Amino acid sequence: MISAETIPLDRVPQGPVTSFRCRVEESWIDFNDHMNAMYYGIIVYRGQAEFSAMIGMGEDYVDRTGLGKVVVQSSLGYEHEVRRGDELEIRSWLLGVDDKRIHVLHEVFSLDTGRRVAVGEQLDLHFDLTSRRSAPMSAEQRRYLTEFSRIQAEAGLPGGIGRMVRGPQAHTSSVV
Repeated sequence: MISAETIPLDRVPQGPVTSFRCRVEESWIDFNDHMNAMYYGIIVYRGQAEFSAMIGMGEDYVDRTGLGKVVVQSSLGYEHEVRRGDELEIRSWLLGVDDKRIHVLHEVFSLDTGRRVAVGEQLDLHFDLTSRRSAPMSAEQRRYLTEFSRIQAEAGLPGGIGRMVRGPQAHTSSVV
């Protein structure tokens, strides 16, 4: 199960793991003179890919087992504006796991301001790449992920978990 990229349980921190860092590029800036929403998704995805390797479920896992993860639900909340040249860091949490599901949260921080600027949450489904169907993970993998999640949670979980879009009420028309 464990690959060279996997964090050993005795080195899992209480709290998040830094999974990705980048600097906001000029091409990421939109006509509002801040980072375009599309790039938040890209950097959260990059953090997710790196975090997957850190928890033993990256490309090496796929190559060895023929199993992987697929995203079945995702949300991204924007909290503060990001500008050109800002240095960003993704801090990742493994929130929970069961036989087939993996729940992850990625906080995006601006290292320039010290503020959390966005939060991305996703639910992955453990997947058999041959049958193209969901599949339970091994007991060993589940134990590792459960313990990883437990250790991280000892720091207390961050805000923003389980957000839903709440907008104005949709209008309905009645037929006469």
